[in-house]
Amino acid sequence: MEAFTYGLLRGLAEDDTHRLEVTIARGTRESWRRQVPDDERVRWTEVRQPLRADARLGGGLRRILPGQLRSAPLAHRMVTLLRNRANPVPPDDDRVTLYPFGGVPARARRSVVVVHDMRRFHLRYDSAPITEIFARNIASADALVASWPHPYQQLLRTFPEVAAKTALIPLPVFHARPAGTATEPDPQLLLYPSSTAAHKNHRNLLEALALLPEYRLVCPGPLVEPQAGQLTARAAAPDLRTRVVFPGFVPVPALEQLYARATAVVVPSLWEAASGAIFEAFSWGLPVACADVEPLRAQVEFAGAEVSYFDPHDPESIATAVRRLLADRPRYAAAARRAADRLATRTWAQTARDYTAVLDWVAGGRPGPVPQSPFLTPDVVGGSTS
Repeated sequence: MEAFTYGLLRGLAEDDTHRLEVTIARGTRESWRRQVPDDERVRWTEVRQPLRADARLGGGLRRILPGQLRSAPLAHRMVTLLRNRANPVPPDDDRVTLYPFGGVPARARRSVVVVHDMRRFHLRYDSAPITEIFARNIASADALVASWPHPYQQLLRTFPEVAAKTALIPLPVFHARPAGTATEPDPQLLLYPSSTAAHKNHRNLLEALALLPEYRLVCPGPLVEPQAGQLTARAAAPDLRTRVVFPGFVPVPALEQLYARATAVVVPSLWEAASGAIFEAFSWGLPVACADVEPLRAQVEFAGAEVSYFDPHDPESIATAVRRLLADRPRYAAAARRAADRLATRTWAQTARDYTAVLDWVAGGRPGPVPQSPFLTPDVVGGSTS
């Protein structure tokens, strides 16, 4: 989400025909300042978000509260109330508000909601109250945006009535390899950049690494509780100690250094709209082993790549796929580089123009069909906006 919002806002800020009003969490202004140029067209509003998953209070509650209580309707009503209080857009405001995450209550009168993936409607990764928020947002939004073909198709299959207001706007590679960057792969180093949310499936990856004693693993990304504490405890066990590192969220230069050193990227996630780590690996020419799940297969096929698939529920299958990948590393790395050539044609400036077209469409009263990105039209992926 950080990479998406930073990249999109940078692209939007390049457009001198619109003014932007951006709501951010209190205490993050300096991070935004480093990512988005300070411009007179951008106005910032900071709000308190005490229950953020990466904040001390939010993380502490996730560690100590049982899962059933965290998922209880009363708990979610309280969290939703706090989120609403932190939303400075009055319900009668006539401006068009973009919500970059579909799980935040979209209370603006005119809204564009980004639905990154549909896992909560198909798999049990979230509680019913969060799913209800998504469903309400999908129903009430003036426009919806999906980022990749697979979630776009799922959205239209699940909610066919929203087809006329749904746009498909593909994203660039989040952390593409900078031109001229040298790489010196460590043949024993595996990489999995991701948060530690449950569906990211680090648990089975660690058990697979126990079967691969010659390899080391680095897992940068937000340390989401309660999984973070459980995973770091497992990584400290004798069979994994010194071979697994969870450094938490790292700045982009540090992430680039990890990509430059890794010999391969392993993505065991049980569900994604499209894995940022897979596209980033392609950009760096790194071979990929990934879960054999529907959205990741669709992503790899879209990129025209070749990866080593595995059963994400079976640590032995993961270990076998890693060995297969590295036994034929040149072939898989060449496939990654071919995919990188295709993905490199997409930029944040293009993405921002596609988003601006949808925002203007809503602001203008939604005349005609919803604007679609010229990079990848719904007809190409089997969708329909009629």
